[in-house]
Amino acid sequence: MDDKIEEILAQYPVQIESRKRIRGAILLETREGQYLLREYNGSASRLEREERIKESLMSHGYRKVDKALANKQGELLTRDGSGNIWLMKRWFAGRECDLKDAKQVCRAMSHLAMLHLWMSEQQEDIRTQQTENAEELTSSGRKTDFGGEELQAAEVTAFTPIDFFGRRNRELKRVHTYIRKKRRKNEMELALLDAFAHYYEQGCEAEQLETAEHNYDYLQREAAEQGKLMHGSYNYHNIVFQGREVVTSNFENAKVGIQIMDLYGFLRKTMEKNGWKQDLGRRMIASYEEKRLLSEEERHLLYTLLLYPEKYWKQCNFYYNGKKSWMSSKSYEKLLRMRGQEENRMRFLEMLLREL
Repeated sequence: MDDKIEEILAQYPVQIESRKRIRGAILLETREGQYLLREYNGSASRLEREERIKESLMSHGYRKVDKALANKQGELLTRDGSGNIWLMKRWFAGRECDLKDAKQVCRAMSHLAMLHLWMSEQQEDIRTQQTENAEELTSSGRKTDFGGEELQAAEVTAFTPIDFFGRRNRELKRVHTYIRKKRRKNEMELALLDAFAHYYEQGCEAEQLETAEHNYDYLQREAAEQGKLMHGSYNYHNIVFQGREVVTSNFENAKVGIQIMDLYGFLRKTMEKNGWKQDLGRRMIASYEEKRLLSEEERHLLYTLLLYPEKYWKQCNFYYNGKKSWMSSKSYEKLLRMRGQEENRMRFLEMLLREL
């Protein structure tokens, strides 16, 4: 492996002083600054699009962008002797966003709003990008989910939330039916059954709301017409603090899409980590709106997405697709913790509903 890395590094115009492995990549300290080297699984056209987005951000004064570094042949992608493709890009060390730190998450929300204002794409690129999105989904067979790490990119041409909510609600019913038919049930299964009626009702309500309001369809058309871009992976791993600056990395999932999806994913994950504290949620949304006001359609869609019981669905999905005869105590504890937060979650949702 080291020989392969040396082979790749020799093809780049940097003088390396040290290196170490971090989270599936290699962090390089060079005389020219910090870089990250990792294998690349995307297409060349996808990388070119990502780099155009970063160039647009830089033109708006966003200096610290993890742009790809061209090799000595002037190419962004480098192939090793085994045929593997590698990418080297700028990196910025700092403190990863702490979801338990209210000041940090509010700064991250304010920064996200600025990113959304800056992230725009030329009209002629939109049709090409949407076609590529659909082709990538078809060829890979990937399914898209909503929220944080789950919602990787809110693929704008693949489906609507009605499809999404309906599919997941059917999955919840399937798990419920399966457990009910079991003669002997463990504590995890009993807890899932006990929670089903409450969360399934929320799932159906979310599906009905979107069916009636069509906010996603409207915002999807608006994003396509105006070339609005979303980050697609706005989570704490990709948000770093360097003194007073906030640096966002990993734009590989950035594309034309509904920007509120970035806000939803980061907000939901943060609220889960903090017991759905109303004041924190209000402050986070206010921090975003200090830079970019949400439209009425975005507010309604945000409420609908947060209403859907994502955490409960994940627990059911993990159970059904795993070893049903044995579930770890950690999974059971997560379920109990989720149930323990539900009263606060409902209060937060009621607050959002009043303010729509």
